[in-house]
Amino acid sequence: MRKSILAFIATVSIGAASAETYTHTAHANDLTNEQQKSTPPTTQSIQTTTSSPESDNDVDAVYDRFMAAGGTEELWEKIVLPESGGNPHAKNGEYFGLAQTKLSWGYGTVEQQTRGMIEYAQSRYGSINAAVRFRTTHGWW
Repeated sequence: MRKSILAFIATVSIGAASAETYTHTAHANDLTNEQQKSTPPTTQSIQTTTSSPESDNDVDAVYDRFMAAGGTEELWEKIVLPESGGNPHAKNGEYFGLAQTKLSWGYGTVEQQTRGMIEYAQSRYGSINAAVRFRTTHGWW
């Protein structure tokens, strides 16, 4: 009999604890729902640094801007197209831009990226031609 009473008390205690937990959970859900209703949605706008964003989506326009900024056909064909497909906003992991670089010029306009590529090719490889040869041989630059 004593075991039966203890079992009954344990069952009632567990049931009461479960009911109390359910009550607290339901109350917390009610608070969360009320907070969601009263909190206005937030928006975030992002600005880009390109001078003419509509032309950044057109590979021909990007090519024209690239060439006008001093780029070469060989640099475009052998480095830009394999690296980014001509997309100045291309991103692959930590690499960005036409040349897929970690350097700050990879985030600029097409013109800034082109000048950065030329300076990088000349400073690291000695010339654009040497940079292209390295890229062709190694698959990266």
